[in-house]
Amino acid sequence: MSEPEAPPDQQRSILVVDDDESTLQMIATFLRRHGYRTVTAANPIRALEILQTESFHLVITDLMMPHVDGIAFTQQIHAMPNHAHVPVILITAYGNDALTDQSMRKGVALTLSKPLELSKLLDLVGFATH
Repeated sequence: MSEPEAPPDQQRSILVVDDDESTLQMIATFLRRHGYRTVTAANPIRALEILQTESFHLVITDLMMPHVDGIAFTQQIHAMPNHAHVPVILITAYGNDALTDQSMRKGVALTLSKPLELSKLLDLVGFATH
């Protein structure tokens, strides 16, 4: 039995950014099924365009992407006045303590290592959006 979706005005909005289409769609679909509104972008450049016109409660981004990595992308998000305090979850296949420390010093709220544990992702999203 699936959980009912929240009314649109009460849904938490999440921007999901990943250059891997299957990962992007898997995360977005999973979060939608748990009542979140998701918007997807296949790269940081497109995501920044979206952020010019929409507000989000959270951004989830991959670390390794074309054009700019997830840490630099986080800094670009936080340089935008309307998004200076939006939490960012960084997803990485290269998770280690040094990377986590570096990313947190650069504004990333939380990191999650691949392969993704969807229950852990859901816990982090809940923590970051409430």
